[in-house]
Amino acid sequence: MTQTPGRRIRQLFEEIYNKHAFDRAPEFFAPDYVNHQPGAAPGVEGLQTWATTMLTLVPDLSCTIEQLVEQNDRVLVYVRWRGTIGGTEQELSQQTANLYRLRDDRIAEHWSVFDYSALSQFGMTPPDQTTQATGEPDWNAGSGEQENMRLVQRVWDELMHQHLLEKADGYYRQDYIQHNPFAARSGSGLQGMKDFFAGMFQLAPDLVGDITQMIAQDDLVAIFCVWHGHEAASGDEVRLHTSDLLRIEDGLIAEHWDVMDYAAVARFGVSAEA
Repeated sequence: MTQTPGRRIRQLFEEIYNKHAFDRAPEFFAPDYVNHQPGAAPGVEGLQTWATTMLTLVPDLSCTIEQLVEQNDRVLVYVRWRGTIGGTEQELSQQTANLYRLRDDRIAEHWSVFDYSALSQFGMTPPDQTTQATGEPDWNAGSGEQENMRLVQRVWDELMHQHLLEKADGYYRQDYIQHNPFAARSGSGLQGMKDFFAGMFQLAPDLVGDITQMIAQDDLVAIFCVWHGHEAASGDEVRLHTSDLLRIEDGLIAEHWDVMDYAAVARFGVSAEA
């Protein structure tokens, strides 16, 4: 029976990932499934190889979908992975953003943002996640959703490319809610948002963010973004892949969640830890 793509992805995490039933993966993934995650082995067999590795490291691995956005044949989920490192009492908590394109009830493509900071301490070298294939926004959406997508495009053009932070007042609510713990250190509301990016642009004056994927549902717009620039002090390249989820209210950005790979920017002092 055909289901909505969002419900099918919930089933994937409930029935495959949480029950460790990876022998059933062919029920959910197309034979020509393409995984764009750098470093991943191809196809369904690659997924099963990943599962074997992770379950060896974290035998009680489980996951919870924290956010889900669905548009036509695509679904984006923010997922929290938890477990205990095998042979220890050390708890693992890792966040991912996973974007799926479905065809005939099966997953045909997958893009992702992994926060490798929790795994790098176990000798896992994070790949360069910024090399994943890009995609155009799907404008087959309601008029309100289209307006929200265009709003996000304008914000990224004027603020994240041109660094025109003075224009933020016309795009964000004064009581803007920030859920990124690193960014929240700069303060709350719109002023905290402006202070955070002013600090980032001081750290890397040529830092820009390029939207590589976009998906919208109701008042939510989610993007994948590649950030690149150079640290002013050292000249070292800053390169980061993030997923940002924005809630729009009355034409203004009201709330923000994200997934980012803190391991990729740890050497610049960027960390989720207080």
